[in-house]
Amino acid sequence: MAGFLRRWRAPLLGGIAVWLLSFPLLTSHPISFQSAAHAAQGAVGARDVDAGEHRLIRQSINQQRDAAEVAAAAALLAAAATPVPLVSAPLATAVRPVAAAPRPAPAPAVVRANTIVIPRLGLNQPVGWYRDCLGRAPVPRWGTWRWSCAGANNIYVMAHNPGVFTPILGLRAGDIIRYGDPSGRVRTYRVSSTTIVSNTQMWPLGATAASTLTLQTCWTWDGSRDFIVRALEI
Repeated sequence: MAGFLRRWRAPLLGGIAVWLLSFPLLTSHPISFQSAAHAAQGAVGARDVDAGEHRLIRQSINQQRDAAEVAAAAALLAAAATPVPLVSAPLATAVRPVAAAPRPAPAPAVVRANTIVIPRLGLNQPVGWYRDCLGRAPVPRWGTWRWSCAGANNIYVMAHNPGVFTPILGLRAGDIIRYGDPSGRVRTYRVSSTTIVSNTQMWPLGATAASTLTLQTCWTWDGSRDFIVRALEI
């Protein structure tokens, strides 16, 4: 037995020494393996957590985008369903033109003795006398002339056209004529008719039943036809 111990003592001591020297290595490896395993598990878990979080974030973003799209579509549908009020153009405010101050009426022409006035035509002419009852003397070129040989109640006034009496071609029924007789009395007449006659017709010179004013002027250049105005006193 002693010999057996002596023979195996050296190997046993060497083995124990080797075991003692290798003990720290044997005890540290499992810890390292566990730490690595835990670290690997942690990394995998972290990746899983990160992946999960990313998935949740993506889901949240998708849900928000879907909600926004749904809200926008609903708004468009509501806008399409809502009748749009027609906006009419603003009505122009009626502005009444400011009335100009009325012009004062022109003062009526003074009608003196031996004067004829036709207000609408603006004609105001002195009247002279034509005393040739046979009508052989020419009527003076300018001015108006009363024939002294006309019939009763008929004041007969003549003038040339072209000339002083050209405007009377525009007279019409209803126009007013005023005549101041030799005494200064002003007589007012209203036109009743106008006509064209041959210069050989004498009836315009004749007497009349009522107070009448007769105007005569040339209708043709040669004086063969006359324009006659008849006006009755009012």
